[in-house]
Amino acid sequence: KDSQSLQLCLKKNIYMNDAEILNKLNSHSAPCGETLGLRCIRFQSEPPEIEIEFEAKYEFTHSEGQVVQGGFVAAMLDAPMAHLLMGLYEEPITPMTLDINVSYLAPSKPGKLNCVAEVVQCGKSTAFMSSRLYQQEKLVATATSTVKIVPIKS
Repeated sequence: KDSQSLQLCLKKNIYMNDAEILNKLNSHSAPCGETLGLRCIRFQSEPPEIEIEFEAKYEFTHSEGQVVQGGFVAAMLDAPMAHLLMGLYEEPITPMTLDINVSYLAPSKPGKLNCVAEVVQCGKSTAFMSSRLYQQEKLVATATSTVKIVPIKS
């Protein structure tokens, strides 16, 4: 990765270390994250990467409860990209997904899924992100996304 392009946009959180950022991300959960059973299990600022665990419920499925519906899978790919950006910025931001391209590689089933997200490239107000979703260490879906970085005004 081009670390210079990452540094252009990332106003590094110099007030917290990675463990403190991880705790902060886990202490503030949006309703959609709670629905998905979102739990941040790993955060690192150098190189920027996050891992998030999800719990796919029976209610997320079709095909007699055997396959998680694609919209839930897309949400599980999207949320870690946003959380990574929120953890990297010192100031509060709203990461707004402008587009997301999802590739479904295998059926996701009810149960635990883990997603790893990273920054591909970053500008002053736009980030290009990627994520990979695994179930029992098998890659089941991938995504790339363009995210607008919107500062939250206090």
